[in-house]
Parts: sequence; structure tokens; C-alpha cells
Amino acid sequence: MSENEEQYIEEDALEEEDLGDGGGDDRLEQTEPFDPKKVDVSISNPNLGALIERLRHKEIDLMPDFQRSGDLWSKQAQSRLIESILIRLPVPAFYFDAIDDEKWQIVDGLQRLSAIKNFIIDKKLALTNLEFLKEYEGAHYDDLPRALRRRIDEFQTSVYLIKPGTPFVMKYSLFNRINTGGLKLTPQEIRHAMSQSIRKGVASRFLTSITKEPAFQKVVGNKGKRMSYQELILRHMAFRLFDISNYKSSLPKFLDAAMNELGKVDDSVLQDLKKTFLLSVDTAYKVFGKDSFRRTLADPNRNKVVNKPLFESLSVNLALINDEVRNNIVNNSESFRKEFKELLQSERFSRSITRSTANTENVVTRFKEIRELIYRYE
Repeated sequence: MSENEEQYIEEDALEEEDLGDGGGDDRLEQTEPFDPKKVDVSISNPNLGALIERLRHKEIDLMPDFQRSGDLWSKQAQSRLIESILIRLPVPAFYFDAIDDEKWQIVDGLQRLSAIKNFIIDKKLALTNLEFLKEYEGAHYDDLPRALRRRIDEFQTSVYLIKPGTPFVMKYSLFNRINTGGLKLTPQEIRHAMSQSIRKGVASRFLTSITKEPAFQKVVGNKGKRMSYQELILRHMAFRLFDISNYKSSLPKFLDAAMNELGKVDDSVLQDLKKTFLLSVDTAYKVFGKDSFRRTLADPNRNKVVNKPLFESLSVNLALINDEVRNNIVNNSESFRKEFKELLQSERFSRSITRSTANTENVVTRFKEIRELIYRYE
């Protein structure tokens, strides 16, 4: 049973974005070729019982932090996988990041492993709509005869392990080459997976903690799926860590580097970044209310969804101001809203947040024009 037979629909409050040439996922097009000697990926053919034991002892991380659930498959899809194993049909290979041999990180095969865990370990799956073994319709794992349970344990699998020592940028490329199924990971889910090897995933925990803050949820909402809100916050953090002057498209690589850097900075830096971020979104709400980071300020007939380029450029600029300027903006909200509305209606600025938004020139434009507006309130 292939994982691409099921689809996942993302619903959140973010506006669709035209990233343009600078936003393509071009990690596979490196300016310098990889040294193949540094790529360490091994293949083995263990019995399924070995993977089941790892699952039983929590030695495989099924990434519960993913907003993409591990239970996206229907009961029928899960049952058909178990049936395939019972009648010895081959199943696709499993891929793991094995930087920590005590706890492998799933790269490809999440739904298959989740189905196996549901049936054998958690014992909450009853087989349904079977095609060949109809006599076991409705059966749980413990209902199977010993011969069939042994067949599961002895079922041969193919396992690929990305080993320690494989360089960071190469691992991103490997994740993307592997990540081709219908339920493939989003770029932020890949960043989450890879960040686990740096200070036990502090970067991902940091971003997730901010998504739960009332100040953030008040201006954005709580409907983010598949780590879309974590990526939105990462965009802010990327420009705080590296500054606008260091940005050169592509955006995915810029965010990859920022995720890596977030995992390395001191906790005191993370606390300051979080504090100023929350101040910036709170300021935006005081000034714009429900129009915060939305183009509805200039066009009330639009859907009230967050524009990501507008979010990053406005939130970063508001995070960099001192208390005096912040108070001036809040105390003169009506004037600031009027000028910001005019900015949104200008052709040049509007283009910078709607078309080819990852293009270096457009990124610089929106940051510069918002900064110049804020300067007038110093």
C-alpha cells in the first residue's frame, strides 16, 4: 500500500504566495558539487520484528510534534498494509536519520510505521475491508493465529539509514530526494526533523512555543497546519539573525540556515528574540486590530488572511524599534494606519508583497519602505 493513496488538505489563515524564482526549492542545484565520500547512507534488510521492537521501546521517533498527524491513513488503508505483510507482498523501503542510534528519526514511511504500531503495539486497529484474507475481517492482532503473527515478525524489510557525519547541507538534499510521496514532508517539517540533532531540537521547540502565545494567536489565529505557523515565525527570526543586508534568494536556503542557527544560539538570545517578536505582534494588533499583517486594510473586500511577506517585513521592523518609537506609533495609530494603507496601495510596495516575493529586490523594497515609514514616528 503506497502512502500517496491518501491526501492531506492544509487549512490555515495564510495567503497563498508567489515566491518567484527566488523561492524554488533548489537545494538539489548546489553551486559546488557534493563530495560523494561524505555521504554515508547504509542499507540493510532486517526482519519487521526488529523495527517493531524499536517502536515498542520508543527507539524510533514518529515525530509527534508534527501537526501532520501520523494517522492520516484510513482504517482500510492501514488494514491493506497489514494484509500485504501477511501475504508476503513487498512494501516500500523505510528511511531513517540515524544520527542518534538510540532513537532513529523517520524520514519516509511514517504512515506505514504508524499503521504497524496501531495494529501490533497499541492494538487499536481492527482489520477491515480485506481483499484476500477475508476470514480475518474484524480481527485484532491478538486474534491472529501464531503462524500469522510469526509471519509479521519474520517479514523482511528494506531500511536505509542516513548515518552521522553526513554534512548538514547534504542531509537537506537527501531528505528532499527521498521525500517524493503523496504525503511528502513540507519544507518546515524537514527543518523540524533535521533540527532534532542540534541541542535536542531546541529550534523547533522554540518556534512551537511561540505559536501557542496568545499575542501571536490573536493576530494570526490557531488554524496553522503542517508547521506553517512555525515557518512564518522562522521567516521573522531569519531576518533578525542574519539581517536584511545578508539576504540573497533563495528563500528556502535562507530559512534552512536560520533554522540551523536558531539551534546554536544561546538561550538568552532566544529569550530576547521571543520577547521582541511578541512585542512586535502586540504593537501591530494595537494599531491595526484584525487587519494586522493583512491586505484588508487597503481592500476590505479581501479574505482576512495573513500575507507572509508583509508579516515578516512589518514584524521585523516593529521588533527593532525602542519603546519611545513604539509608543509614538500606538499613540498615533490613526495617522500610522492611514500612511500604511497608502503604502499598501502603492504599486511598487504591493508588487513586493504579492509577486516574486522571494526575489532579493522585492524583499529589500518592502523592508526599506516600512522602515522609512516608521522613521517618521521617531
